[in-house]
Amino acid sequence: MKRPRLGIRNLSCGRGENALFQGLDISLVGGEAARVLGENGAGKTTLLRTLGGLQAPLTGEVVWESARDTGAVDDPVLLQDELCFVGHDNALNAALTPVENLDVLMRLCGRRVAPGRIRDTLAELGLKRLAHRPSGRLSAGQKRRVSLARLWLTDAPLWLLDEPASALDVDSRALLCARIAAHVAAGGIAVFTTHEALTLADVPVRSIELLPC
Repeated sequence: MKRPRLGIRNLSCGRGENALFQGLDISLVGGEAARVLGENGAGKTTLLRTLGGLQAPLTGEVVWESARDTGAVDDPVLLQDELCFVGHDNALNAALTPVENLDVLMRLCGRRVAPGRIRDTLAELGLKRLAHRPSGRLSAGQKRRVSLARLWLTDAPLWLLDEPASALDVDSRALLCARIAAHVAAGGIAVFTTHEALTLADVPVRSIELLPC
């Protein structure tokens, strides 16, 4: 089976008409991970949002070649079932429980996951006793683990992760690193930003450095 490929060609991104970075060229294939580097305000989150189709680039293009099709190049905007985006914001409704939040989040990306599987995943992440507590009553680290549970529930080949280890303790960070490493080893692609140390065993991590204009 052909591996997926993410192509970034002469990409410039910014806010309004003001470019934060420009001329970015890189290609990633299944089995590769990349860390986005840059100063605060360099456009790291903006790049992930652009790769995920949440905003348009100023110039250049993003192309996605799926391992699940016949080789046609498509726009990630149209490939929600190929993409898992975990932003810096946990995207949880405070009134809903972790199980309910994850059910909603998975449906939004075109997946229906059995509640039992969601509960099992939360238990794996140390959240079994909190599965039916309103999310607004969880700590910052617990909320982050609930949000990251999507990485255990998805089979999307492309992961875009914005500060995924934020608020995690050492053990939770190790679980996250193991999950990302397993995804890449299985032929997936992971692009992430992080201020926290992420050690991905046996996974070479490429660097995407954003330089100010």
